[in-house]
Amino acid sequence: MTAIWVGLAGALLMFAGDMLLYYTPEDFLYGPKSSKAEKIEAIIDVMKHLPAKRVMAAGMIGPIAAFLYCVGFYHIVCISNEQSHALAMASFLLSCFGIITGGAYHSHCAYLGLLGEDKYREALHIVSKYFQKLPLILYAGEGAGFLLLLVLIVTGNTLLPRWMFLISPGVLFLLKPIVGRLPKGIRIIVSGGWTNLISVIYYAALLIILSI
Repeated sequence: MTAIWVGLAGALLMFAGDMLLYYTPEDFLYGPKSSKAEKIEAIIDVMKHLPAKRVMAAGMIGPIAAFLYCVGFYHIVCISNEQSHALAMASFLLSCFGIITGGAYHSHCAYLGLLGEDKYREALHIVSKYFQKLPLILYAGEGAGFLLLLVLIVTGNTLLPRWMFLISPGVLFLLKPIVGRLPKGIRIIVSGGWTNLISVIYYAALLIILSI
């Protein structure tokens, strides 16, 4: 249970970091069908108007939250049976690999705000190109880890009921296109922080189920 509580703390902390980075009552100025480059530009437009200390504090949250996430991911090993230990360890390690990259991604996101002014546009262009490559590693690692977790749950190799796969992080992530269509105001909170909110939902459900 300790690992789950720590993982929940990591998810909430990273979500708080997201909101510090780019929350604004005006919401994102892009639509559901916007390209990745257009979405990043919209985030930059928000962040460049925020206080530099706020952006820097938000970026520093990334590595700290990632560490807490890694502790939390160890619950996968704890809830799995002995026969599936190797698969559980693979899920744990791949998830850690992904979120460590995610912590770096979150930290580097601060540069987008700090270099957002027009006079830094050339440097920002170089940073943005590098920045767009980090999610490939993040989603590859966490995606593989979450897929293995899904297999463990569905095959009955954990302490969880099989229906729990419906609110596992991998399945909840697939709802991102839907939450991206939420009304203005709530969209920036839910869609902007969805990659962490899925873990908040999952860990909260774990705490309830395992305490019954």
